[in-house]
Amino acid sequence: DSVSATSPTTTTEPPLVTEGATVVVANASGVPGSAGRMTTELATLGFTMAEATNSTQSGLSASIVQYDPSIAAAQAVAESVARSMGGLTVETLPTPPPVEGGSLNGAGVLVLLGTDEADKTIAQLSAPVASVAPAPEVSGTTTPATTTG
Repeated sequence: DSVSATSPTTTTEPPLVTEGATVVVANASGVPGSAGRMTTELATLGFTMAEATNSTQSGLSASIVQYDPSIAAAQAVAESVARSMGGLTVETLPTPPPVEGGSLNGAGVLVLLGTDEADKTIAQLSAPVASVAPAPEVSGTTTPATTTG
């Protein structure tokens, strides 16, 4: 949403904010173990991770990152997690949070892991979208017409 047209090709992203809020990954995908694996992936980037849990939502396709606005750094950490996972939606955490037990136990960021991101690595999620959809094949269609008169 906040892409500025003034800086062409310079994709200088701000550094990831990994400190100040604990991150919980909740499985909303229905893929067993995927939240635990994503927890490990995010931990390798330096995020402070809590134990993975299950979401009370299931069958979510696109993952969502939610944050607790009462924790100062939570929004910045949530936005960094969202960016790390390929640009997810970031929103305020509802009360109670949609996890088993209804509490994040003090963690400030919740990742509701959907099927689109389940069992993918951070490298796969942060890969440029352009590489996923190659340009249509156009060879042979650009032969210049020679007109002789």
